[in-house]
Amino acid sequence: MNRALVFWGVALIAAGAVALAIQTEAIAAESTRELWRFWPVLLVIIGLAIIAGRTVVGTVATVAAALVAGGLAGTFVTGIPDGLSIGCGGEPTESVTADGTFATDGDVELDFSCGELAVTTAAGTAWSVEAGFGGDDEPQISSDAESLSVRADGGGIIGFTESRQAWDVVLPTGAVLRLTVDSNAASARLDLDDANLSTLAIDANAGDVSVGLLGAEVRELSVDANAGSISIDADASTRLAGSIEMNAGSLELCVPNESVTAITMEGENVTFSHNLDDRGFSRSGGTWTLGDGDPDVELDISGNAAGFTLNPEEGCE
Repeated sequence: MNRALVFWGVALIAAGAVALAIQTEAIAAESTRELWRFWPVLLVIIGLAIIAGRTVVGTVATVAAALVAGGLAGTFVTGIPDGLSIGCGGEPTESVTADGTFATDGDVELDFSCGELAVTTAAGTAWSVEAGFGGDDEPQISSDAESLSVRADGGGIIGFTESRQAWDVVLPTGAVLRLTVDSNAASARLDLDDANLSTLAIDANAGDVSVGLLGAEVRELSVDANAGSISIDADASTRLAGSIEMNAGSLELCVPNESVTAITMEGENVTFSHNLDDRGFSRSGGTWTLGDGDPDVELDISGNAAGFTLNPEEGCE
C-alpha cells in the first residue's frame, strides 16, 4: 500500500466535500460562494480514482492528516475572490415555454444544471415545458413527433450555466418514453407516476434527485451519481429493473413489503454500506431477495464512499 496515494486521495475527497457543502449552504460561509461551482466534484472523483484498486489500509494518522489538509484546502479555495466567479447565482427572471404531443413513443432528453428541475406526468400523449432562466442562459427546446430535448448551453469553463434555472416539465403516460436526465448542482424531483419507460437514464453530480415511480414501469434503469443523493420511491404496482452506481453519496430506496425485490451487489466494499441484512432478505451469493416469484424490483447496485438504505424509517424523500 502506497500511503502517499491514500493521503492524497482522502485529502482530495475532503477538500471537495467541504467546498461543496459551503457552496450548497450546508455549511455557512462568510466569503463569496460565486465561483467555479463544480470543481469540487472533480476533486472527489480524482480522489476516488486514486484510492480505487488499492486495499484500504492506511493508518489513522494518515487519514486524519488528509482530512484536515483537505478540509482546509476546500475552505480556502471556496473563498477565492470574484476573479474566478463562474457561479450559479441569481434567480430565474425570464421563461420560455413549449408544448407538443408524441405519436406512440418518444425520446426525452433533459440536460439541466443549477437550480430546480420538476418533472411530472399526465394522462394522454401531450407534453409541456416551462423553463425559467436568468441572464443569457436561455434553455434550448427542440422537438418533433418522436423526441423532446431541453438543454441550457452555459458559458462556464466546463459548460454549465452561469445562472439558476427552474424547469417544470410534464410528460405523458400514454406514450412509451426513453428518458435521459443529466442533473448537475441541482435539485431534481422526478414524479413519474404511471409512466411507461423503456429506459430511464439519470446522470447526477453534486445535487439531489428524488424519483417517484408509483404505478410506473421502468424496463431499464441506469443511474450514475457522484457527490449527491438519490431517492427512489416505488409502490406495489411499480415494475423496475436496472443498475445504480453511487460515488460519494447516498441512496434511498422505498419498496412495499408485498413487492418481490431482488438486489445484487457483487463483492465486498468497505466504503459502501447497506442495511439489507436488517430487512429480512435472504441472501444467495451477492444477491439479496425478499419474496417469491419473479422480481417486481430488480436492481444491481454498487458504490464507493457511499451508503444504501432500503426503506428508511422516515421514508424516502
